Amino acid sequence: MKNKTVIITGGSSGIGKVAATELARQGAQVIIVSRDAARGKAALAEIKQESKNEQVFFIPCDLSRMANLKILALEIQSRFNHIDVLINNAGILPGKFTLTPEGYELCWATNYLSGFLLTNLLWQQLLNAEAARVINVSSEAHRLGQLDFNQPHTVKNYSSFTAYCDSKLANILFTYELAHRLELTSITANCLHPGVIASNFGTTSFGLLKWLFKLGRPFMQSAVKGAETIIYLATSPEVAGVSGKYFKNKKARKSSKETYNTALAKRLWRYSAAQTGFAADDDDDDEEV
Repeated sequence: MKNKTVIITGGSSGIGKVAATELARQGAQVIIVSRDAARGKAALAEIKQESKNEQVFFIPCDLSRMANLKILALEIQSRFNHIDVLINNAGILPGKFTLTPEGYELCWATNYLSGFLLTNLLWQQLLNAEAARVINVSSEAHRLGQLDFNQPHTVKNYSSFTAYCDSKLANILFTYELAHRLELTSITANCLHPGVIASNFGTTSFGLLKWLFKLGRPFMQSAVKGAETIIYLATSPEVAGVSGKYFKNKKARKSSKETYNTALAKRLWRYSAAQTGFAADDDDDDEEV
């Protein structure tokens, strides 16, 4: 990974931090992005120490805010000519219904919209790399998700777990549509299920869901184990040129039937472009779902 530049969101803790450390250990220039400045700076110091690599950087950003993402992209563009690996890893399971200042449901904005917008904003930096890889962290929870563009989550009908599942379904649909749009380039796009990880994830949940996380913790994977597929997709020659796939335990797997609905994927792209203010291109058609 020497001379490679890697961006990883949610890189200050959990599987993101483990992946960032290993990629830095392999010689990559690594940029971690997360909301909490104190945690990010602490993670930066630890990653440098463990990897023996000084080419590790931290950029604070609240990824749930699209305006902040646009500022983040400008900073990355000004500092780094190319990006070899973009890992959209940031994820949250909110304890309650929360709208961002821009009016987006927090889980949707953080888990899905941030990756959609950041990938599109960094398009040129990805093209500048010899063979860039976009990696979106999804989940087996996507199988329980469904997208209803006409009835978004509200405070009355809100379930944090349902919102999480929906965001992970969107991640896979986005990945497949992105891979289609990248077919004539050297960039690949893949997504993955990292496993159920024993980390701080889920600690903001309430009620039954919080107890389920607590009871299930002894059966969860470590962050080290969970990061393996991310690292594999970022580094392995086995997946060079492989695009539009869903991985689990370093193997391509079938995702849910819904994720192969190309009309739904195109509609999601248009919907996301409208939400983020990023113009959709002519690859869209008028097919509805």
